[in-house]
Amino acid sequence: MILKRLTSLLLLIAVAGFTSATGIAAEESLAVQFRRPVAIAVSHGGTRLAIANQRSGTISLVDPQKKRVVLEAATGKRLSDLIVTGDTRRFLVTDEEAHQLIAVSFSSTGYTVEKRLTVCRYPVTVRIDNEGTYAFVASLWSRTVTIVDLKSWFDEGDKSVAARTHQIRLPFAPREMLVLNVADQKAKIPSLENPRLKVVVADGFGSRLAVIDPESGQIDSVREIPAHAIRGLRLHPTKSQMVISHQVLSRLAQSTFDDVHWGSLMTNVLRSVELSDLLDPQADLLKHSILEYLGGPDRGAGDPAEFVMRSDGLTGIALSGTDELILHDENHVYSGRVKTESYPTAVALGTDGVYSYVLNTLSDSVSVVQLAGPLLAGTISLGPQPDLTAADRGERLFHNAKLSHDGWFSCSSCHVQGHTNGLLNDNMTDGTFGTAKRVLTLRGVADTAPYSWTGRFKTLSDQIAHSVKSTMQGNPLSVDETNDLEAYMKTLPPPPALETEENLAVERGAAIFEAQNCRSCHSKPTFTSARIADVGLKDERGTSKFNPPSLRGVSQNAPYFHDGRARSLEAVFTEFKHQLNGELSTEQLGDLISYLNDL
Repeated sequence: MILKRLTSLLLLIAVAGFTSATGIAAEESLAVQFRRPVAIAVSHGGTRLAIANQRSGTISLVDPQKKRVVLEAATGKRLSDLIVTGDTRRFLVTDEEAHQLIAVSFSSTGYTVEKRLTVCRYPVTVRIDNEGTYAFVASLWSRTVTIVDLKSWFDEGDKSVAARTHQIRLPFAPREMLVLNVADQKAKIPSLENPRLKVVVADGFGSRLAVIDPESGQIDSVREIPAHAIRGLRLHPTKSQMVISHQVLSRLAQSTFDDVHWGSLMTNVLRSVELSDLLDPQADLLKHSILEYLGGPDRGAGDPAEFVMRSDGLTGIALSGTDELILHDENHVYSGRVKTESYPTAVALGTDGVYSYVLNTLSDSVSVVQLAGPLLAGTISLGPQPDLTAADRGERLFHNAKLSHDGWFSCSSCHVQGHTNGLLNDNMTDGTFGTAKRVLTLRGVADTAPYSWTGRFKTLSDQIAHSVKSTMQGNPLSVDETNDLEAYMKTLPPPPALETEENLAVERGAAIFEAQNCRSCHSKPTFTSARIADVGLKDERGTSKFNPPSLRGVSQNAPYFHDGRARSLEAVFTEFKHQLNGELSTEQLGDLISYLNDL
């Protein structure tokens, strides 16, 4: 029996069981607000597009033929994903702020919020298996995949029944997922033994892939590939391959004009891996993989996001950084680019395969692209927007690869979602080359002056201007652009704590933190300081004095130290004895880690 060890969570039902409403038919009736669409799916037999809006917490139902919104449904607080179930009129939606999985159904007259299920904190992605038996919910900051038994959740006999669920903890923050019905691949991969359902989960920031087995509730494998910013996972329509869109940051390249121009520093790719290698934990995942490079000198392809693939091999990839849909044919030959609006992140293929629908997150719109040609067939507005604030303008700049030379990468390429990809980058931020440093998170950056690993920049605006000109080899920013980018970055909150429970271990860990005088460098409330401290760890040029990073959300910032030499918080103390006044017992170390995980 699949999912033998399912546990239970209480089922939350909206407003005494259901919330119903009628649609908004007139565009002029739509509220003036930022929607920030983040997910799109074709529904109602191809006659509608369903779109999840992050900032407004609404679902937009769009008629692609008439190019208009036919309904906007208030659904949650901060929607993060949406998929269509088998009947194409019921959607499953994740709410990142309310920490819920939501079931919504639509009719010709309105919509119904059927059920709400509390899942692990910060759900960002939902997928279902082909039979619609199970839903898989990836929760980013809590590093968990929740498996939901949909039959128990939608039990019509008792509306208060608890859904059967099971949680699988991961060693990284998950985002993208792909459900594999391995039995369907048996004919293509005769070597498969005991084929059954598997789920591939990608690191939301860095370079890891996990394969989980829902039947056993266990992780089959976790492997690292040269990648970050993994934003698309898709099964190849005709081959036994999984295709991944991602970026590659080389720690060996430097942020010189030549290394940026030739794509040596940051590369944007589609990678195809053989399913037989993926499903064999002992196999070399890269041995048979194929890289398809996107863009080139003079015309980079910054920040590839979601993509669609037709059975004839035509592939359309949303380029978030350059505001384009790029197409490659069955021979992996570039066949054209279509200009979209701001920050395209998701794309859906029409049921006839003639059109693709590109979701423009920062312009609240959908670009309709006719793939033959290709050409832009129209743009659908999701509703009126208010005037942009400085932070809103800065958000657009932050995700704009055109700030870099040739459009190879944006600020968000290294600082994924304002956070970090956890990799090393050799730039002139510390005044030298040959001293690659770990990319720091920008979350909570408003309170962490001075900036860079060596504290070289006293203000955030100085750091921003230097990074665009030197690291990105872009044109100098205007004063207004610098101010807008700074305004946006200062809105980024620190990463959430991995653990949030108040317990005796956390209290004991706080006492150890004080006793070890950790606060001399990491003082409250920001858990950092403006000092430059010698930590006894030298870079390639002999520098050993570094600016202490903030410990807020430190559990989300692995690896640690300027060169990432400590893979975990435990390693910081056990392998490198970081600033310890004497040995810690196993129990004391556990308490200190619990405290740090709670920050």
